Amino acid sequence: MVPVVGKALEAAIAVLFIGLLTTVLLGGVVPDHRAAVGHELADRTLATATDRVETTAVVPESAVVGSRRADVDLPRTIRGSSYRVVYVPNATFGGGSNATAPALVLDHPNDAFDRQVPVTLPESVTVSGAWDSGNDCVVRVVVGDDGATLELTNEPVSGGTDE
Repeated sequence: MVPVVGKALEAAIAVLFIGLLTTVLLGGVVPDHRAAVGHELADRTLATATDRVETTAVVPESAVVGSRRADVDLPRTIRGSSYRVVYVPNATFGGGSNATAPALVLDHPNDAFDRQVPVTLPESVTVSGAWDSGNDCVVRVVVGDDGATLELTNEPVSGGTDE
């Protein structure tokens, strides 16, 4: 009978250890890590979007009429939720400041992941549109007689259905 009791105690200790480890990981460590990854991904997403917009918006002075487009590779979701990137011409930066500047704003359902980054564009460029994260994102610049127009657009996901 003694070996049976010993094995039962060993099994109980193993189950208790696994339960305690699972509770610690799922109760604190894993959610904190997922939130940190979500914040990092939101920062990198907006930095990538801003870089592509600023790079594409630069129009050579010799350009009279024409257009160009660039694909913007953004993640489909941040922390499991879709999001939106919009251009705001007069975003406010700083808590008590009245200073405003053009910015790209990441709007996420969880406000903790919302971000805004100032964007530097030539004065002759006007901006329209927004990006929804579920589709392929494209920035398009059209140069006409009245200046340049930069448009943030979505295209259907390339390749049809996901497999």
